[in-house]
Amino acid sequence: MSMTNLNVEHSRRWEAVPEHINDPLALIYNEGQWTLYKVSPLNNLQYDRVKLKQYASKIRQALVCSVSAKSSLQYAVQFDPLPLKYSEDDADALRISVATTNSTKTKVAYTGILLAWGASSSLDEAVHLPYLLERGERKLGDTVKTCLQKIFDCNIKPFSFTQYQLLMFGFDFVESAPFRSTDAFVLSYTTPQADVKDKLDFKFEVGDIHIMWNGLKEEVDNISELISLMYQTLQSQIMHTIMFDVSVLDIYKITMPKAEVKSNGIVKMKTPEVVNSVLTVLNEITFNESMIES
Repeated sequence: MSMTNLNVEHSRRWEAVPEHINDPLALIYNEGQWTLYKVSPLNNLQYDRVKLKQYASKIRQALVCSVSAKSSLQYAVQFDPLPLKYSEDDADALRISVATTNSTKTKVAYTGILLAWGASSSLDEAVHLPYLLERGERKLGDTVKTCLQKIFDCNIKPFSFTQYQLLMFGFDFVESAPFRSTDAFVLSYTTPQADVKDKLDFKFEVGDIHIMWNGLKEEVDNISELISLMYQTLQSQIMHTIMFDVSVLDIYKITMPKAEVKSNGIVKMKTPEVVNSVLTVLNEITFNESMIES
């Protein structure tokens, strides 16, 4: 299912290793979880080396001002363009990396990737990179996003997914990514307003999901109806097995061996196919929301 530093010393020089040159997607799937954000057009974004260094310098200054004057922590920030795109019409992605250095070690404490995935728009004096994938220290991320919004006069908002949208991701994982038939497809529930720790999991095998999905596809053409009917089928199976009505609960997470999506916009994508699936479904969600807003 394709939905088609107040430390005023200069930080030590730090250079990101040009890893995964032959497979830019590996920058995403070789990591753990990412948090997804939607981004409005970036006004006056320029990719030349001088400008990218200026953007990095502004973020570094903001980070320096955010720590105590007694702190020995130093920051290095880099903006790196990446050939991470779905089509030639997409603008190059941008990776924002923040390294922190104390008296003993240097580590990459934050990474953000701005990208388009076949959903780029042609705009005058602006670049459309509608998605931000973020991982690392939350405080650093908050400062980076605040700076980006000021520099590029844009809005950055977190994604949150409805139950239906989680199912869009889950069923697309099953159909688009190479899972084994015995792999688990897990629906995790929580009651409304309850602590997510109080969860209830229901596990299916991918092979069974495939059989049910393909059977319903022969009867239903409309994708929205197909997803709804598929979930009704799973609800019926749960009711038949343990006599429990999950319709009173909310799905907050769908998990598979190399894929996971949560209602708060946190995802795990451990294969190229899963990365493509997530970004493709994001395009569909974004398109549907734009149609409603218009």
